[in-house]
Amino acid sequence: MILSEKLRYLSYQDHARLQYGRLLWKNPKMKERLLGHWLDLRHPYRDRFQETYRPWVERLLSSDSSSDETLDQEFMKEGESLRSIIKEIPPVFGAFY
Repeated sequence: MILSEKLRYLSYQDHARLQYGRLLWKNPKMKERLLGHWLDLRHPYRDRFQETYRPWVERLLSSDSSSDETLDQEFMKEGESLRSIIKEIPPVFGAFY
C-alpha cells in the first residue's frame, strides 16, 4: 500500500487506528458495536466523541483511503485536519466492549 503524503507522518498507532477502524466500519454489525461502545456512558471519551467529533470520525471511517488528500482538504476548511480527526477515533476498552 502506498501511503499518501499526509499519512506518512502518522505514528504507527494512529495509522493502525485508521486502518482497523475503516476495516471494522465496513461491517454493519461491527459498526453498530463500535458506536454502541463509544456512546456507552462508561466510555471516558463519550461526551467528546458525541458532542464534537462524531460526524468527522464517521465521515473518515466511511471514506476510502484513496480520498485521504481530498478529505484532509475538506477537514482543513472546517478547522481540523486528517491527522487530528484520526486521533479522535475513540479507543476500544475490552472491559465492557
